[in-house]
Amino acid sequence: MEQPSPTATRAVKRGRSPWKAPWQAASIAGTVLAAVLAASSTLIPAVSGWLSHTLLVLAATLSITKDLLLVGGIAVLIASLLAPLEALGWWAGWYGEDLQTLEAPGILAEPLPEPSTITRYVVYLDGIAQGKYTYLPDVEEFLATLAADMPDDIVLIQGIMSYSVMNRSLTERRMLAFFWRIVDRLQMSPSSGIFGLLLSFLINIRNVLVVAVTADQRYGPIYGQGTAQVIFNSLTHYGYQPNSGVPVTLLGYSGGAQVALRAALTLKQLLKAPIDVISLAGVVSGNHNLLELEHLYHLVGDRDWVEKQGAVLFPQRWRLFPLSPWNRARQRRKITISSLGSMGHNGADGPYSVTERLPDGRTHLEATVRAVSDILQGKSALVSKTQVAKPSNYERYWQAEFNRPDYYPLDQTPDPDLYRAIPAGIAPRIAPWMGRLILPKPNERRQVRGVWFEVHHAPPEYAHLVGQVVVLRWQQTPGIQFFLQQTTRDVFFSEETEYSICQGLVHPLRIDRWQRVDPLESLAGSRPYDDVLVMLDEPQVKDVQIGGEGRSLLAITREPVQITGRYYALATVLEPVNAQGHPLPNSDASEPEFFRIQHFNRATRQFDGPTEIVRFPPVIPDANNLPPAGNRGLEKSPAGRDGWYLYGAKDAAGRFVVQAIAPRALLRLQPDQTIGDRREAWQFLRRGIWEDIATLKGNVRSTLLLNALNESMADSPNAPPDAPAPANAPPFAEGSRALVIHLYGGIGGAMAEPQAQGPLYFGHFAYGVATVVREPLADELIFDIHYHQVYTHNTDGVIAGTLSWQRFLGDRQFGWLGVRPVCDLVIQYDPFTRPFDFGGVKASALDGLVTQLEIMTARYRIGDGTGGTYVGPAHNCSQDSNQALYAAVKNLGDALNRMPELKDWLDEQPDQAARFDQLVQLGRFIKREMLPLGTARADWKTNDSTLGVSPESEILYNLTVGLISWRTLLPRLACETIARQFLNQGAQIWVLQTCQVGGDRPEIAPVAPTPLGW
Repeated sequence: MEQPSPTATRAVKRGRSPWKAPWQAASIAGTVLAAVLAASSTLIPAVSGWLSHTLLVLAATLSITKDLLLVGGIAVLIASLLAPLEALGWWAGWYGEDLQTLEAPGILAEPLPEPSTITRYVVYLDGIAQGKYTYLPDVEEFLATLAADMPDDIVLIQGIMSYSVMNRSLTERRMLAFFWRIVDRLQMSPSSGIFGLLLSFLINIRNVLVVAVTADQRYGPIYGQGTAQVIFNSLTHYGYQPNSGVPVTLLGYSGGAQVALRAALTLKQLLKAPIDVISLAGVVSGNHNLLELEHLYHLVGDRDWVEKQGAVLFPQRWRLFPLSPWNRARQRRKITISSLGSMGHNGADGPYSVTERLPDGRTHLEATVRAVSDILQGKSALVSKTQVAKPSNYERYWQAEFNRPDYYPLDQTPDPDLYRAIPAGIAPRIAPWMGRLILPKPNERRQVRGVWFEVHHAPPEYAHLVGQVVVLRWQQTPGIQFFLQQTTRDVFFSEETEYSICQGLVHPLRIDRWQRVDPLESLAGSRPYDDVLVMLDEPQVKDVQIGGEGRSLLAITREPVQITGRYYALATVLEPVNAQGHPLPNSDASEPEFFRIQHFNRATRQFDGPTEIVRFPPVIPDANNLPPAGNRGLEKSPAGRDGWYLYGAKDAAGRFVVQAIAPRALLRLQPDQTIGDRREAWQFLRRGIWEDIATLKGNVRSTLLLNALNESMADSPNAPPDAPAPANAPPFAEGSRALVIHLYGGIGGAMAEPQAQGPLYFGHFAYGVATVVREPLADELIFDIHYHQVYTHNTDGVIAGTLSWQRFLGDRQFGWLGVRPVCDLVIQYDPFTRPFDFGGVKASALDGLVTQLEIMTARYRIGDGTGGTYVGPAHNCSQDSNQALYAAVKNLGDALNRMPELKDWLDEQPDQAARFDQLVQLGRFIKREMLPLGTARADWKTNDSTLGVSPESEILYNLTVGLISWRTLLPRLACETIARQFLNQGAQIWVLQTCQVGGDRPEIAPVAPTPLGW
């Protein structure tokens, strides 16, 4: 039997039929319908008339709307076609040759400070609502608040007409200026109504079309040049000096960001200065060469749907095209996209709103001002979160306390008869300043304008500064300003750099996201810790105020030289002992840590001075479990036949800890053999150096190559200090300098490095400078060698720059003396190495090379702003070192064209003219050999910022560019090519070789660089 529904059951229980309710509803509806029909008999005529009138009005309205839309569409189409005309007319000169874009140079947000104190200029470009030089009230409030928040040394310029290539307001000096004045008045009036709002929107439409012009690849560059000229005129009007290097930031809101990006590259060429752009809710096309900018900061609200259209409308920003300018810039971290929070694009919900608040309580205006101001002041919270997945060798080495500077107390006074401070002993030609670089904190940078320097050694008159932290800066000279312009960059790590860090390579993590990083900061910040020890070249000493506190200031003109240790001794190693000085048993197979040494006696010229127990701490193995140095059998090493230079410092217990070593037999000016014939000398350079390298293992060799023209120079120049120098002094006389070409080989054997396990090993190439100095402990001449290492970022923490011999090679933990075969060619060629005296101004080609190398190494430390450098066909140690040589030789060849007075001076100085002709001839031969295809690489000619690009990113480009200079592609070929040119011109070459020197190392074997190219 079928059961009733619950509804029906409830109705029955209440005493009603379940079918009664529907019939009642139908009855009521019928009654209402009948009443309506009855009433309609009297109302139909009136209603019918009203409906007819309404339909006629609607039809007319629709017709007018359609006509308005048609007219509006035609107007927009015509306006779109005419939009480029102003830019094209400016380019073609339609507006007259006397057009002055300086009539309205903008206004300053605050009074102009003293020009010498200005650190940055900021130019504001408004959004598409701009119709004249003044802004809407919310924009004015933003700029006033921003100016008040920034320090006085940042200049903010406003009032530039962003949407006119002639910097002309819509309301002035135009055919329709009267119309735009009406529109602008309606836009500014809060009571203009809906008609006024719609009419004022015409300014937005007009300016949107201008933005479209800037995005067009046909007309955009022209518009960008015009806008750049307007901004240039404004900057110079307010005291900006082109070529000064003062950075400029273009701050663009909405469409103003697109205008700023289009003008930025031309402006950079005009000013010869770094340019970055802050895009505030910007709608940008992304089809600009953003790699040429310092950086683009793209700040956008989470609810800004207008900005999001840019990523949709412009294909250059689509991820589908990874090689587009926008995506390439993102890959190299040239673009930082940051959220402003829950904001819209404009109005009460936009970034200038003073009524809407973020969840943290700040108004939109306060959050926007803070984000922009922090970027401009270099203290933005946009920090990198790079994670280190694999520890570097440097991190391994840092775990040992003897590798840390704080392990060695500063209050040391070793016996001066046995120990000398490194600067005063090895390099007496410079002021004896030595210390540790300390990177300033981000909030200290504006006042320090350099780095901190912990003084470890100073001249006697400044001995009170030892142990103090002083300021280290560059001197303000024209040459230094040029150097800083070439090397100072904003640093933002690229994707390749972040990946490299994860693979265990050391990059300058502490300066990531820093603006305007100069070479001192990149040197101090290259490693995770402040452990870079350096000596300084003749600094000026001044007193300055830092944070209201008096500080001493050291101002330098040359890059600091990286060193190891603070003092050095000349001694022979007698035997291994324990800490108490007792000899170790022969059965002890462990690595000895303590040795008994005997100091050199200057009076007897023998090693019969005092004996001492010193410590050789066993070094930490690298990631391949290979220690960089060994101690076992050190006392028997043939390389120590003439004694050792021992570098280091005393620990807290007063025991001398040896951090680096150097064989005296290698550095003293007494060759093991001399070759006088030029042909034999070339054969030795090409084959003799490396073909018997295995027999040299554990030893050193010094060979002097003389030309037949100057065999009289074969006598040793180790003359007494008071002997007068003859008129035809030998090339390696005291105080003379020589070019060094450095080449090292690989680590083979049972514990071979991975790079040397294949059939080819290319080695490493570098230039350097050797100065002949009189070493005071032995009172004899030695080579003081400084390398200018163009060195990519690596796992060992080796920093590109100027490194002393004992730092790069002799350091027991970080150097290569104990594991690699090394060859240094010390080349003395008078026209190249000895300065010319141009009327009291001394300069040499060697000095020019050093300057170019210092520029190159400073660029290498930060990868031209990407934070990393990589080995490839186009960029490597050999290619980029020789780019520096090319630049030095080219500058020399251009000297006569640049300075006509030089030719007159040479006519009056025949001896100097002969030397100069020899130098020009050498330069011509070197250029011919370096560039066998007859043309220079484009980046060599312009010194473009092309470092920091992974070889995998642009394989075809790297191969093509590398092949143009193929003779400098391979280190050994480059070394022999350059050395041969010097030899052919009559140069003298001293060949210094070492091969895995130190303790016994049976587990490794030397690998010579592969001889390719001849």
